[in-house]
Amino acid sequence: MNAGRRGLVVILCSWLLALTACGAQKEAAVPAAMEVKHSPKQPRSGQAVTISAIPKTPLTSVSLEYQIVEPGAYVALKDSEYKSRWVPLRMQTNGNGGFSAEIPGVIQVHRRLVRYRLKGVENGGQGVAAPAANDPEPNFAYFVYDGIPSWKAAIQPGGGDEKKRQAVEFGNDVMGQVQSYFLLGKIKDVENATWYQQSFGKDYHYTGTFVANGKVYDHVRFRARGGVWRYAMGKNMWKIDFNKGHHLQALNDYGQTYKTKWGKLNLRACIQQGDYGRRGEQGMYESVGFRLFNLAGVDAPRTHWISLRIVDGKEENPADQYRGDFWGLYLAIENEDGHFLEEHGLPEGNLFKMMNGQGELSNHADNQPEDGSDLRRLINAYHGRQNDAWWRANVDLPRYYSYRSILEAIHHYDVVAGKNYDFYFNPESAKWCVIPWDIDLSWGDHMYGNGVEPFQYPVLSRGPFRLEYENRLREIRDLLFNPDETDRLIDECAAIIARPGQLSIVDADRAKWDFHPIMRSRYAMGGKAGQGLFYQDSPTGDFTGMVRQMKEYVRRRANYIDRSLLRDGPIPQTPVITYAGIPGYPINGLRFKTSNFAGAGSFAAMRWRIGEIDAPKEIRGKSSKPGRYEITPVWESAELTEFRNDVAIPEDALKPEHVYRARARVKDATGRWSHWSPPVQFTAGAIQ
Repeated sequence: MNAGRRGLVVILCSWLLALTACGAQKEAAVPAAMEVKHSPKQPRSGQAVTISAIPKTPLTSVSLEYQIVEPGAYVALKDSEYKSRWVPLRMQTNGNGGFSAEIPGVIQVHRRLVRYRLKGVENGGQGVAAPAANDPEPNFAYFVYDGIPSWKAAIQPGGGDEKKRQAVEFGNDVMGQVQSYFLLGKIKDVENATWYQQSFGKDYHYTGTFVANGKVYDHVRFRARGGVWRYAMGKNMWKIDFNKGHHLQALNDYGQTYKTKWGKLNLRACIQQGDYGRRGEQGMYESVGFRLFNLAGVDAPRTHWISLRIVDGKEENPADQYRGDFWGLYLAIENEDGHFLEEHGLPEGNLFKMMNGQGELSNHADNQPEDGSDLRRLINAYHGRQNDAWWRANVDLPRYYSYRSILEAIHHYDVVAGKNYDFYFNPESAKWCVIPWDIDLSWGDHMYGNGVEPFQYPVLSRGPFRLEYENRLREIRDLLFNPDETDRLIDECAAIIARPGQLSIVDADRAKWDFHPIMRSRYAMGGKAGQGLFYQDSPTGDFTGMVRQMKEYVRRRANYIDRSLLRDGPIPQTPVITYAGIPGYPINGLRFKTSNFAGAGSFAAMRWRIGEIDAPKEIRGKSSKPGRYEITPVWESAELTEFRNDVAIPEDALKPEHVYRARARVKDATGRWSHWSPPVQFTAGAIQ
């Protein structure tokens, strides 16, 4: 092979390796000869389904083939039945250059998957197909479903406790409390993937069909996910890999679509390791924790709860409550890859998933190294002795201060041994950032880890950086991590999955898994799985008690932060502000005054801010949209280097009938900021 050809091969191989390493290729539609759709999107039993096709070039005829896949008799793409079991159906012209056909209502049966594909003939006799021949999903499909049924189960069927052995009926309002995801597959594949054929690699040995929000994603790959505890808990975690051109359009907990589709789906099992005593927190630790990171300005995964239903048997609700479609409550967690960067508005950059201090490239950006040399330079640098200027030039320190603040707030100490975070290089700032991951072992001082991560000592051991960090930590305590704001966030998240005093999806999940036989089998780990461990540490023996426990932790941890972490020198006295504007708080007459500067040092600067919050109310149920929290400013002044004891708020900064909090803080000549003043809370009025 000549040198030029060898060079070309090397380039091609490197390119392919980069694509493989990225693990999150961008969504790209595979060209098809026709625009095809079916109606209704998710039919019910007995409903006729119309298949419509609009050719991109004139066709003389179009024919349709459909395939029925019964529940409990899944047909995979590799099976011989996939190739042979197709029923032909001719399509008719509809007068607009398009074609249509009707699959009769008798074909539509609850829990059936119906696949279809089209073939057309051009004027010259050339055949065309939809989907295209190179489409990784070689057929279209719809899932016939009549709605989530009720479900009857006990916490411990046949147990000695009368209350636990009493079966209760969970109505369809409970079973549909969160959005449902469906996985259709062969029972042996499902059980092997999660229990019987334990594999710790990243290969996807099983395929199935995934359904979300009525849309079918056919021939997806699935496996168990996780590290050393992948198979420990019995109720294990799942990872779904979607086909190129067919990525998941996910919805958040409020029914809003994410800006970017997901190429991979991580499902946390919401089961918590049994030996920590916190089983029954039901994914709250990660849902609330990741929200805190995002609110603090640290990009972290989006999450939403789902009810997982696995269709691998003939019956949806058999007499044995441990079989059937309902698999319980899971937390969907955004994968940290190129889609993640796009969702969070971050420029395309190299992203490394860290494990044992080494990185795996999960997104490769053009014009950045693909051999890991950039990460190795970073690691070598922070293990060496760098001056302050190097750290300011190469690491996004303000973002790191926020990351470390929330890590401390929720006790996300499971970062020891160089894991559970990503390193991301932002090409616009030319700085490295830390992105959090896997924060389930948090919200308790007894949880695993010591909190040591690569930047902690080299950054926080330096006086100027420690001062800046404490300024940010103090601000996060004032504006976010406190009983007022964090309690509201906890209540908002809890209301998605629980209704105090009523049966909820968390109760159904407990009935499914607290005494599931697999939890004491040889396919799970005794200390991590185990039966009867729900709500062990709950002061009230239920989910409400787990929520209360989180709120109590906020108070204890806040005291610890104030006492042990905010230990830098004396800071200026906290100012006090008052309203000095037109009565009624009209947006064209807002004015505030502050007390005079006081402190050991001399005045250096001050700032004013306005943050919006939701109108005070008792949370009686799930909100219709994410809440508003004070740490997100709607208006801020510049850093004012001359002391001004009053400020006028611009008329266009606020909206009438919205609730706001005004605050001020001051800085002395040493660079230490005071606490933010106690807020002046008000409802903005109309222009006067």
